[in-house]
Amino acid sequence: MRKSVTISEKEYELVTNAYTPIAYKSEFGKDFFQDLFGMISNQDIMQMAENGNNEVDINMLANFDMTFFNRLFWVFTKSGNPHIKPYEQFFMEMEEFPLQDIAPILMEMINDTMTSKKNQMSQNQPVMKSLQ
Repeated sequence: MRKSVTISEKEYELVTNAYTPIAYKSEFGKDFFQDLFGMISNQDIMQMAENGNNEVDINMLANFDMTFFNRLFWVFTKSGNPHIKPYEQFFMEMEEFPLQDIAPILMEMINDTMTSKKNQMSQNQPVMKSLQ
């Protein structure tokens, strides 16, 4: 999936592909899908992001890693352009990171990734059964 996002008059191309989990693990030392499932389990935050809700209840943020969306944004950008700047430098050069505008786009891309992953897993089930 590809999406273009403009932030402070600069356009970023966000991409999810087979490289995305590899880039995530390489940069952050964490498994992409484990982090994703961890964040998805925090339903209040994810619902707020999907709806573009700007009002945040501080109690909802107790177990939320605020850099999660930054990591997603960077890795989706990296998946589209492997030559972008390293994570910290990339964000140091950004004037703003309007989470309320970006989160719904990231959520759409996550949903697409999860749907693709789910479809792949269900397609592999008959093959696995026949191998047993």
